[in-house]
Amino acid sequence: MPSARQPGTSPGPGSHADVIRLDHRRTGAGPGDPAPPVGGSAAYQPGTSSEPDQSLARLAATVEALFKARGRTLTDKAAAESYDITLNAVGLMLAGALAEGMLTEQTHAKLAGMIEGMRSAPEHL
Repeated sequence: MPSARQPGTSPGPGSHADVIRLDHRRTGAGPGDPAPPVGGSAAYQPGTSSEPDQSLARLAATVEALFKARGRTLTDKAAAESYDITLNAVGLMLAGALAEGMLTEQTHAKLAGMIEGMRSAPEHL
């Protein structure tokens, strides 16, 4: 779940620097990247080891930087509630995509797990 860039920095046009890796698996390991784990959960389960907690903290910092760039913060109860409502909407979209056959059960479960990791961002600030 670490960010591909430092929170608060702006990526260049067309770059992939704005990608936030929400899962502990990489789709294409590059030189020096560890091999993706075999088996196990698609999404981090907070509290299972320090790495997932650190990754959630990095994700929270990235999301918070996005909010701060707009003059808001997830430490504000109203902003955190709006964030949660938005993630609920994304969850509905994913459920619809699953129902329409656009996603497999496995892909849906993985994406839903990522959304749940994102949902915990306010708790890690």
